[in-house]
Amino acid sequence: MKIKIKKLNDLAKTPVKAKEGDFCYDVWATSVEEIAPNVYKYGTGLAFEIVRDYETVLNYDKKSCSSGLELNLDYSPLNISIDFRPRSSVWKTGMVLSNCEGTIDEGYRNEVFAIFYHVMPNMPKYEVGDRIGQIKIGVTTPIDFEVVDELNNDTDRGLDGFGSSGLK
Repeated sequence: MKIKIKKLNDLAKTPVKAKEGDFCYDVWATSVEEIAPNVYKYGTGLAFEIVRDYETVLNYDKKSCSSGLELNLDYSPLNISIDFRPRSSVWKTGMVLSNCEGTIDEGYRNEVFAIFYHVMPNMPKYEVGDRIGQIKIGVTTPIDFEVVDELNNDTDRGLDGFGSSGLK
């Protein structure tokens, strides 16, 4: 998959994986603004464009970057997004991403921002230049919702929820 990025200021960095096997790409703060008491808006200095073209999707080989099947995403009904999530080390800051995970829709072309609540003000908050989050590709298939009177509840879980599996 190809993602075009536009660097909107001199501090902007291309997202990278810290290690080869990592799932997400780290992003850095290029600006910070306190928009309410203990609520901080961080800019990434980046705008994204998801490129819809022929994509290799089957038998992907990391070493040769080849496969036997191509998919033309130009006409695909799939919805593609870039998902923004906090880094696992966010706990060291006492900060919480305001919406837990953000979705950058395919058509959005402006700077990507993240808003964090600083819920533990005695802990350090993110500063400009810090890695503040991670991004990954999200894909959604079209859904045809059907309103019905009854659902099939004959499953192992049935109607139980909120930790009802009994597993610790």
